[in-house]
Amino acid sequence: MIAAMDDSNGEIAAALDARGWRTNTVIVFSSDNGGPNPGRLTSNGPLRAGKGTVYEGGVKTCAFVNWPGQIRSNTVITAPLHIVDWYPTLLKLAGASLAQKLPVDGRDLWPCVAGNAASPHDAILINAAPTRGAIRAGDWKLVLNGQLREVEDDEGAVPDKTSANSGEQVQLFNLANDPSEKEDLAAKNPAKVKELRARYEALAKQQVPPKAAPRPKNFRSPKVWGEKELL
Repeated sequence: MIAAMDDSNGEIAAALDARGWRTNTVIVFSSDNGGPNPGRLTSNGPLRAGKGTVYEGGVKTCAFVNWPGQIRSNTVITAPLHIVDWYPTLLKLAGASLAQKLPVDGRDLWPCVAGNAASPHDAILINAAPTRGAIRAGDWKLVLNGQLREVEDDEGAVPDKTSANSGEQVQLFNLANDPSEKEDLAAKNPAKVKELRARYEALAKQQVPPKAAPRPKNFRSPKVWGEKELL
């Protein structure tokens, strides 16, 4: 699958070059989540956990952007950014209006990508589900009920098999010193926990209630999502 995707991307780039459009085209490539079942099916390197969790192994992903003549090659961006930042950024680059019927999520990340500016965020809400969530502010990250994970073949969030914790779990990590999220600093930094939780709850109140209905008891995930199975 990776080889096929690589070949297809090469064909797109070759077509842009052939038409002379490459210097007027922004190419953005990004994963949507970390790999599932790390250690058995995938590897997320030193990052904790994987897809379906709010730990770094589930939410910190690789990405790149290419625009010859506009972005310096071999530049590495370490500032925290969010995938929704691309929407207002691409609108601005295309000369489109940012005036929308509803407020636009995300911030303009172009100064960061093209000019090595700081992140446009003072905080990033990673998730705010009814049962779990996380927020990052600078190097600090607050995780609520990180022991729960989303799975596609079950109802809602379920306990991670690697965790025996029950009840609400509050964790605090410093990602600059501990990118693998191994040392929980919540007990040592109650003021920081209080600060981040207040910011988390304020943002969580802004979310739209989910419209998804509960899955029936006999629900079974299809082998291929989007295809109707014959019973």
